[in-house]
Amino acid sequence: MGRLASAYGQAVAVHRQARQRWTAAGAALARLSRRPVPETTADLVARLSRLANVLAAPSASGAPAPVRIGEASTAEGRFPLLLPLGAGRHLAVDRDARDPRVAVLLRLLVLRLLSTAAPGTVRVVGIDPAAWGATFLPLRPLRDAGVLGAVATTGVEIAALLDAAEAHAHADAGEAELLLVVAASAPGPKELARLAALTHAGPAAGVCVLFAGRAVTTPGQAAPALGGTTEVRLDERYARIGDPPGQPFSDDGTGLAVPVLLDDDPPASAVRALADRLGAQVRRETAGHPADPLPGQRRTGSTRAGHQPGEGR
Repeated sequence: MGRLASAYGQAVAVHRQARQRWTAAGAALARLSRRPVPETTADLVARLSRLANVLAAPSASGAPAPVRIGEASTAEGRFPLLLPLGAGRHLAVDRDARDPRVAVLLRLLVLRLLSTAAPGTVRVVGIDPAAWGATFLPLRPLRDAGVLGAVATTGVEIAALLDAAEAHAHADAGEAELLLVVAASAPGPKELARLAALTHAGPAAGVCVLFAGRAVTTPGQAAPALGGTTEVRLDERYARIGDPPGQPFSDDGTGLAVPVLLDDDPPASAVRALADRLGAQVRRETAGHPADPLPGQRRTGSTRAGHQPGEGR
């Protein structure tokens, strides 16, 4: 009888231990089930693609949307790469627009910034001493429509354009238009320093600089420091993207971890369609404001360049 009682007691103890372990295992499984399943790279790429499509859509308020420049490439697929561009948020490319990929990128950004902004809130001026304005020739319909200002190619023209840009940046005009300064190649040292200073003016200045030729400088001349600027470096096939100001891709300042394939040149039909749409806005405003503002004055709600240093080439 004693042996039977002892065996029974041992069985009960083993059963209790097993039940405790089962309960503990069940609790652990419950905790694990509440944890999100780790995403695969393919899942993440798909989610980033969906998110990019939402972010790139123009907002009802007319606020500038992030601008797509190409597709980030991973082993599991690609996703659109968007960058913040607008007042106080600039972009610099190491090579100038004599590299065809850079010329395409600049034209594409002009088109997309104009397309996503509310009509009449962006005006564009260009600097292109290296190619004498050739970078902007495919955008001629925008020039004819009064949306794209004349392209400055000589030292005198570039200085005059920068005079007007600085006056725009220092004007007190409340909700004024965005001045998009597109430098397809680096100007001389003095003008380059003035261009760099515009990137430090902050969002209130209402200026966005797209600067190509960041690494192309006069021998012995250091490239000026830029503020609020996303840096882009090109290799033989891809673009390498630095950390955007205030919204870094990396924790260590190395930028986006994957390479980017830049988008192709916008089709001529898209340029003409945008020129027709924005040109109608310019014509309506010209009817109400027959005289251009003086150099350096901002015109709110207008896409016309208030100061044009010379006829584009």
